[in-house]
Amino acid sequence: MQTDRKAQELWSHRSVFILALMGSSVGLGNIWKFPYLTSEQGGGTFVLLYLACVLLVGVPMMKAEVLLGRHTRSNPVQAMRLLSREAGVSERWRILGWLAVLTGVLIFSFYAVVAAWIFYYVFSLSAGLLADAGWEQSNNFFSRMLADPDTLLTSHTLFMLVVLLILGAGVRRGLDRAIRYLMPLMLLLVLILLVYAYQSGYFWQAYQQLFQFRPERIDGAMVLAALGHAFFTLSLGTGAVMTYGAYLSRKESIGQAVACVGVLDTLLALLIGMVIFPVLLAAQMPSTSGPELLFISLPVAFGQLHAGQVLCVMFFLLVGVAAVTSAISLMEPFTALLEQQWGLRRVVAAVISVATAWCMSLAVLFSFGHLAGVTWYGMNLFELLNFVTTYFLLPLVSLAIMVFTGWILSRRITQSELTLSVPGYYLWRLCLRYLVPLAIGLIFLTNLYNVSF
Repeated sequence: MQTDRKAQELWSHRSVFILALMGSSVGLGNIWKFPYLTSEQGGGTFVLLYLACVLLVGVPMMKAEVLLGRHTRSNPVQAMRLLSREAGVSERWRILGWLAVLTGVLIFSFYAVVAAWIFYYVFSLSAGLLADAGWEQSNNFFSRMLADPDTLLTSHTLFMLVVLLILGAGVRRGLDRAIRYLMPLMLLLVLILLVYAYQSGYFWQAYQQLFQFRPERIDGAMVLAALGHAFFTLSLGTGAVMTYGAYLSRKESIGQAVACVGVLDTLLALLIGMVIFPVLLAAQMPSTSGPELLFISLPVAFGQLHAGQVLCVMFFLLVGVAAVTSAISLMEPFTALLEQQWGLRRVVAAVISVATAWCMSLAVLFSFGHLAGVTWYGMNLFELLNFVTTYFLLPLVSLAIMVFTGWILSRRITQSELTLSVPGYYLWRLCLRYLVPLAIGLIFLTNLYNVSF
């Protein structure tokens, strides 16, 4: 039975909301992609260009999603339906809400598999299974793990239970409390590892690699790389930001909170880079990105340093915390939808949402083993979901939501929610109407071109 209830609980403080959005944004991309991009694309020049993209594209988009959620106090599906009524347009716009929720669940289904790898590595490193391993041994260990997904069922189940416990406890006792403990823990781990990296003897070389200005490197590829990462890092298009916005008090400034998230997300990614690169340089290993960096190169690099085994466990704990905070944001829109639209108790809604995602995720997990022969256009299920969400759903859903907010939603609603100065409001609206669609279009077309060629 459809009830159309609205969110009853709010974040305990604005700082928790900021930390929640940071937890949603700080994912694997900040750890295994952004530092590498910065190093390869021009160091400090790329950082400045990336910050400009975040402030001109990412922050306006995040403000838009937060205001949609706070104005309606609802999940993405109900939010789009209620806003369509207010704007006097067809309620078919609610399909965008469904697509956003679906995108979050699909991303979670393969993200949970990577989280299972991370949890498995925490256990394996703690047991000393990769002690003194060379690159070949580390590569073989990772390959054997992928080929035998049965060994990952325990870590996969543990990750799902953690997500379920947090979601099932509700906004205040679950999300709010988890964020207040997990995000400071993440920051503490980064600082401890940063101190060790500083003492490695390669901190200055890593600093130059990440921050040295190389303006001669500026070209179209750098702009597109900065633009793409600024878009994908902020968890836009999944309904997570909109749903988190529904729990924000009307007393709080959306603009200030979102600007803090954009800057702090970048700062944290750079700090993680300053942990990774000194370790790689000290072990005389080349910088890489993606799973190869995290699961093959870093265990070897840490293992060659004093107390490296302990520090490597700490690093994977840091990555595990980032995986949990991102995962709960991906599943919260679906959980809120079940709770608000169908009137289910919070615990029941959480069980249904996580169980649904668990079934999908198990299929993805076994796509490396028992289902490895099931492919579409040469991609297994893990690769297919990553492709569909990254190349199509995320940019297209985000583009449609921004068009709705910038061109269809009344200025009365957006201006009252943002409470910006008149010049600030018109700058935001200008970016949302023109710059953001152009940026998303470039990202979408570039992705299609790269796939085609």
